[in-house]
Amino acid sequence: MSFLRAAEFYLVYILLSGIMGYACAEETHEQILRISRHPSKVVPRRVLPITPDMAGEVEVIHRAEGRVKKDTMLLRINPEELALDEQELHQQMERNNLTAETEILQLVRQKEELQFIAKLPPERRMYVVQHLKAEVDERALALLERKITVTRENARLSNERLQKAFEKKRKLREITMPFDGRIQYHFAMPEEGQTALVGTNNPVVTIADDSVLYVVVNMTDPALSRLEASRLSVLLEMGGGRTLTAPWSHSKVQKGDRGETMMYYFTVPDKMRGRVWPQVGANLVAHLRYRADAEDIYVSKADLAQQAGEQRFESWDELLAALRPGYTIVFNGETHLCLKRTKSEGQSTN
Repeated sequence: MSFLRAAEFYLVYILLSGIMGYACAEETHEQILRISRHPSKVVPRRVLPITPDMAGEVEVIHRAEGRVKKDTMLLRINPEELALDEQELHQQMERNNLTAETEILQLVRQKEELQFIAKLPPERRMYVVQHLKAEVDERALALLERKITVTRENARLSNERLQKAFEKKRKLREITMPFDGRIQYHFAMPEEGQTALVGTNNPVVTIADDSVLYVVVNMTDPALSRLEASRLSVLLEMGGGRTLTAPWSHSKVQKGDRGETMMYYFTVPDKMRGRVWPQVGANLVAHLRYRADAEDIYVSKADLAQQAGEQRFESWDELLAALRPGYTIVFNGETHLCLKRTKSEGQSTN
């Protein structure tokens, strides 16, 4: 091929690439093609709203903003009542211990008496046994020993049940971070040393796990949901001319008032989580994109319609059969079609 022919070929290639509108990745020669715009939201991996089981006062322990470490105490519900409940717990446990120790002391004395009688000479032992109207043997001693063990175990189990019941109550009254993340209080922040009043119908705090953030898109077009999901990504508009690219992660069926919908989740890169966090919950626009093969072509719907001229057509497939025979539609985008050449019967499928 002469230098002139090579230059002509390269110029034609550049012109065609510009008309078809595809961008190739240098490493893989793949194309990242825009499909359509979609309403989207940024959501954390987990969101945990905390709703108290009783109305009352809230004492705020953690007031700092930003990320919060796991196990950090956030707030207490009715702290004075909780303190009184804890005092009553210790008193009840002490009463259980005193009752058990009193019973055990009596049993130990009985055991010691039987052991003393067992050591007496036979003639004196018989007199004492007849007076007590009780047999002195190994079975009686073993029975007393078992009673001592059972009494001590009952006290321990009773106190353990009381302790577990209180700990469950404490977990409902003392709200701590279950994981690293961010928080949002749902009441007016009281002054230092003061408490706020809350009810039982609404969360007092929402805890979000921001270790992973997702861009979520509602896939309402069944045809788009049939695309190979791993080829999809989104370009998120963040305002001020800033954008973010997020690769596909997973899909989830979500039930709503209008039935089930397919939600696609795209992972926000780790280095962008801090910048994206202020956008959580906001109504955003994401451009859905497709990683096409190098031989796929990206054609404007307007150009195809113009090429059709006076020819009438009922669908893009019908027009494509007339204007681009040998091609099928990979996806029908907002402004463009992605086309793939159909393999002929004699063409290898490898």
